Amino acid sequence: MKILEMFLITAAVVIAACQTIQQQPLPQPNVTAECSSDSDCGAGGCSGQVCTTAKEAAGLITTCEYREEYGCLKMTSCGCVEGKCRWTETADYAACIEGIKTKAI
Repeated sequence: MKILEMFLITAAVVIAACQTIQQQPLPQPNVTAECSSDSDCGAGGCSGQVCTTAKEAAGLITTCEYREEYGCLKMTSCGCVEGKCRWTETADYAACIEGIKTKAI
């Protein structure tokens, strides 16, 4: 009988602990946005192919090879998208990239 009582008490404690844990909100990750507006971003690198923060873009050094798709970047812009500096996908940019892929075939 004592084993059954101990089991029931242990089970009750575990259930209560689980309910307490479930009721507590999960900690939110400390995510810092790298930008809040398009002016916070800029293109950097030897061919201007990297979209990053304006601060990083100013001193960004990359290898200096040129790829044909870098020319398509003039049909888009580097800006702030959901707190991150990214190239904006445009129809003209996508068509340019598709044209390069088609020539490669």
